[in-house]
Order: sequence, then C-alpha cells, then structure tokens
Amino acid sequence: EMKTAALLAKLQSGDATTLPAADALAMATINGARAMGMEEHIGSLEVGKQADLIAVDLSGPETQPLYSPLSQLVYTGNGSQVNHSWIAGEMVMEQRQLTHIDLPALATRTRAWQQRIAATAGQDK
Repeated sequence: EMKTAALLAKLQSGDATTLPAADALAMATINGARAMGMEEHIGSLEVGKQADLIAVDLSGPETQPLYSPLSQLVYTGNGSQVNHSWIAGEMVMEQRQLTHIDLPALATRTRAWQQRIAATAGQDK
C-alpha cells in the first residue's frame, strides 16, 4: 500500500517529488497508528510500545542496484522478501520459517476440517 499511495500522490500532483519514500513509510507506521488512535502502543519503536518488526532481504535482483534501501523497500518490496518477523518483541519467523506453528499438524487439522465441512454440505469427496 505504501507504493500505491506514493505513486497515486505523484500522479495526482503531477510532481515526481510528491510523497517521498520516507513519508510513505511514516504514513504506514506512526501516522497509521495515529489515525487509529493507537500511537501510544504501536507505530514506532519505543520503550513501552509493541515491538512489531520485520527484517527484509534486499539482496535479490529485483532490488538491485540498491541506491536507497528505503526507496527500494517502498517501491519494490514485497512480502516474499521478509525473512524475520517479531510480534510484541517475540520472534515468530526466522529465516522465512515460522517458529511457533507446527505446519504439518496445521495441515492435518485443516484437512480434517475440510472433510467435516464437505460432509456437512453433502459434498463428501
């Protein structure tokens, strides 16, 4: 959404310097928190706030050459580049692997629920 907001602002204004990457990031973080009335809890990394954070791998060809990491994040970044994630200060993904979810067990439970739903709907396959 940062990319879309920045590009739409540039298009509407006719000025390529409108809404720089740093401003788009602020809109997505602290200003988004303010809009929700939650700036005391989220939106920036400060003592006492939730520490939700991601680490992004900008080494791929889609982000090269890397002149401005912030601009690359806003304009070329995507979820597949996230390699670490913390929620409330706790690591939940490390090297693109979820740390708190047993994926095989989740898949088993999902299939069981799928079968129950299909049976209830009379479409047991």
